[in-house]
Amino acid sequence: MVPVKLLVMGTQDTGKTALCVRFVTGRFIGDYDHKKDMTYRCHRMCNQEPVHLEILDRTSKECSQASVESCIRWADGFLLLYSITQRVSFLEVVQIKKLIDHIKQSPVVPTVLVANKADLETGREVTTEEGQNLAKDLRCSFKELSVSETAVAVEAAVVQLISLVMAQHRPLLPDWPSYMVTVRHALTRKLTRSKTMQW
Repeated sequence: MVPVKLLVMGTQDTGKTALCVRFVTGRFIGDYDHKKDMTYRCHRMCNQEPVHLEILDRTSKECSQASVESCIRWADGFLLLYSITQRVSFLEVVQIKKLIDHIKQSPVVPTVLVANKADLETGREVTTEEGQNLAKDLRCSFKELSVSETAVAVEAAVVQLISLVMAQHRPLLPDWPSYMVTVRHALTRKLTRSKTMQW
């Protein structure tokens, strides 16, 4: 089973906890107690492989810089949330991504930028195009969705991130079935040669 650790980050009231609960249970709950960080654990199939998933939901309460950096070092991939109704949350994402890149010291960090609350169109402060452009600038994937409306879009966003993490950490091998056929043939030839050797 492949272990994958994800960190959900964003400003307060962007729907981080709601997204985690929606993904793990399929249910939507509007109000949460944000007194402490939560780690959600579950299993999923991704790219025909079983994945043991840990999702850390960080609260937006004040915490030490060392604590934030420790969480970033722990994670394999990141879900960065903003609300389309809160422009300040959209702008904050840039600083969060800069911190992640600085700590990870990697040209490409598996990240999905999630624009939440797409159902609140009348209160929109951030356009879809702005979200797409920011995702390109930050070198990450982009999803606009409503956690409250559907679990399918949430599932797609998280599974996409899992795939990005697995692709980055997987050894660069050729197509797996072809690779196994090649290995099998090589072993057969070796066994054949062993049987014909004189002892």
